[in-house]
Amino acid sequence: MKKILSSLLLIVGLQATSAYSQEATVPAFATIFQFSTAEQASVVAAMSAFAQSECRKSMPTAIRVMAESWNGTEAPTHSVIFNFTDAKSITETFGKMQQCRAAGNLMAVLKEHTQPVSQLLLRTLHTGGDYTKDTTYVVWQTNVTDEATYVAAYKKLMEAQEKAGLVKGAYGLWRIQGGADSNVTHMAFSGAKDLETLLENGTPSKAFAEFQKKVGGIRTVYRTNVNFVVADL
Repeated sequence: MKKILSSLLLIVGLQATSAYSQEATVPAFATIFQFSTAEQASVVAAMSAFAQSECRKSMPTAIRVMAESWNGTEAPTHSVIFNFTDAKSITETFGKMQQCRAAGNLMAVLKEHTQPVSQLLLRTLHTGGDYTKDTTYVVWQTNVTDEATYVAAYKKLMEAQEKAGLVKGAYGLWRIQGGADSNVTHMAFSGAKDLETLLENGTPSKAFAEFQKKVGGIRTVYRTNVNFVVADL
């Protein structure tokens, strides 16, 4: 349990570095902490209390809590996304978290009401749009064997999708820097202002068909999830 709580402290510390600007797009790095809980109200309340604390306010941070609404057989019920702008911020904010009483109070609530599932450290490879305007996302968990070719194809796809007016929110491609397994090495996401907008276009575009053909031999999609924003803290 001590190891789990230490990991969570690090995760929250990582998040505390990212919010130099809420109008910016997805930062260069992100950490996702996933857990299962039957006590969403208690957990979100504890996170909100931490977000209002003075030590939290001293950290340049943005915290987003997500509900994993459609995630198949996966165990997590929620994800907390922590963004930060550079690696230096990791050390800085983790140090602050270790001395923060409000963080300790949050840890106590999480210990009581959640079951940790996973922690991921992500590096952004390509992104666009303003994630602060989105409330729902599709997330693809994938295995990529040729990153350079895949990133080039992804950039070409999103450029074509934007030109055609098919992009309705923020999007991005992450490499799993820490926490990857033999299956999932990369994650991609696409957001929208609401579920109706996310689902309104069910017909693949020509650009998407070309993308699928291009990456068919180097990418395997293991899971496609849909999640919702619970709170920005």
